[in-house]
Amino acid sequence: MKLGEWHVNMAERMMKKLRMEEKLRENEGKPQLSSPDVVYTGDFVFSKIKPLNRIGDSGSLLLSKRKSTRSEQYLVKHAYSDCASNEFVYSKIAKAMGYKMPNMVLFAISPEEKRNYFKTEYIIGAKYLDITNHAPSYSVIREHATNWKDYFSFRTLYLMTGEEDSFETPLVNDGFIYRVDTTNAFPISNFMLDTAGINVEINGIMPKTYWKEYFLNYAFDHLWDIKYFDQKIDDYTQEYGKECIAPLLEPFERIQDISAEYIDDFLNTLCYFYPDFVGGFFKNYLAALQRFSKEYLKTIVN
Repeated sequence: MKLGEWHVNMAERMMKKLRMEEKLRENEGKPQLSSPDVVYTGDFVFSKIKPLNRIGDSGSLLLSKRKSTRSEQYLVKHAYSDCASNEFVYSKIAKAMGYKMPNMVLFAISPEEKRNYFKTEYIIGAKYLDITNHAPSYSVIREHATNWKDYFSFRTLYLMTGEEDSFETPLVNDGFIYRVDTTNAFPISNFMLDTAGINVEINGIMPKTYWKEYFLNYAFDHLWDIKYFDQKIDDYTQEYGKECIAPLLEPFERIQDISAEYIDDFLNTLCYFYPDFVGGFFKNYLAALQRFSKEYLKTIVN
């Protein structure tokens, strides 16, 4: 290992240590964590993914298998601090809206954990899918996917959440397309979350105080524009025909039906891992998106 890499690794370990210590203090007084969305690392074995050994925007990936039931497997992301928060929130809202995504679990690091697998303490697992086509064309989706219309609803979700990365909808052996790899959604990044949970002064700045102010006072008004969505829907209609219009608009209706209680529940779970104000940011984001969706549908002329 080169000297520069050594310094980077040491800095990352120190930030991880400081975040975990602060999160432990923040969780004091909360009820003991109990959620079907949470599993513990000690109950699983982990291995690097072979032969692909995939490394991408989410860093190196692991395959986990539950020790007692090896058929329960997850594709695990752990290298960047935004993967778990963004993909967990995305999956919870998408599934509440009736769209296909792999089941997601957050991995809590077991007290007895000694294995040096995890670059960050923010670890998420996506249920392993038996994929038959990793990158099907729309014509293949149209012919073979039971939920082919969701291709367009996924397109709208991509825009609603501000994604900027690749758009992946693999075809799975159950005959459905699924939306996967949604780390690069929401205006919240690895750069921010690396220090958001650190409550010690660094170069004259208290990172946790700074990011709390930033997140809880975030202005959402600039994120969505009616003319932009109108243009995108027109573009898709020109390319795919009028049959795409209804599924493109559907997410604007469905997201309004997600209850505040449901959102609070999964964000409460997320806040056992991330600073509490990160949950507050997502709550405000989703509330703003629900308001925009309601107003946008008012502009649609049937």
